[in-house]
Amino acid sequence: MTINDQAKLFKVTLSDWNGTVRGRPFRKIAIAAGSSLYDLAVVTIESFDFDLDHGFGFYDNIKNWTRSEKGYELFADIGEKMKFPGLKGAKISKVFHTPKQKLLLLFDYGDEWHFIVQYIGDTKLKPGQKLPLIMETKGEAPDQYGGFEDEDETQAHDRAEEPEREERIVMEIIVDAYDEEEKAMGWYYYLKDKIHFPFLAKCNQTLDKSPLKSGEQVTVIQMAPESECLDGMWVQVEWQNRKFAVPLVQLQPIEPDEDTTEAIEDWVYWTGMGYQF
Repeated sequence: MTINDQAKLFKVTLSDWNGTVRGRPFRKIAIAAGSSLYDLAVVTIESFDFDLDHGFGFYDNIKNWTRSEKGYELFADIGEKMKFPGLKGAKISKVFHTPKQKLLLLFDYGDEWHFIVQYIGDTKLKPGQKLPLIMETKGEAPDQYGGFEDEDETQAHDRAEEPEREERIVMEIIVDAYDEEEKAMGWYYYLKDKIHFPFLAKCNQTLDKSPLKSGEQVTVIQMAPESECLDGMWVQVEWQNRKFAVPLVQLQPIEPDEDTTEAIEDWVYWTGMGYQF
């Protein structure tokens, strides 16, 4: 098997300069190891239904691309004198070496669409499949020149944003998180460190996945184990001599301290705005 036949798998998550694309849509892309970064960029951008009408480049500083120490830029391919070399001569097999390695694909230096490109590893194709190939699609991509048109998303946009809280979430809680698990763990340890356990709380809503009914009072003991918080934040409670886990959003603290209040309100705000891991 030649290097051009070897399939490399990438997970690409779409965000913008502020990390606020709701739902964190992603694509899993298989591409030949002998392909260039330019090839990877093209299939990535087109997989989100964007037009290739702006410049782009890869950068190793995902949080602040202007401070990158290593990069590859399209403008260098068209003869511009740039800080970094071009994309067309950079082979995927030479750039990505280890699983979970990430680079930022920055598209459109004006609007700054951020594609977090994570190398997963080698993958195998089924008979008849050809590279490049979109292996998995999750989430709706936003309009390149506008926004989501989905009614639920529109309602989320209509909710009043809180700039101070948004900044704390982006810069403190999920600052180094670029996939679902990392974002979940960012939230997990933020809540675990800031909430003062135990505290009393009242159930504020009845949910199918919880035995609690609205109005019932419980003692919140601690965060649930990490493994139970990968799709949402859960806490362990004591109720009627039983201990079990319930979603944090189901609880309204009773006379909590300031830190506990802020932490829980941050999480409630996040979910209320329609953000997801």
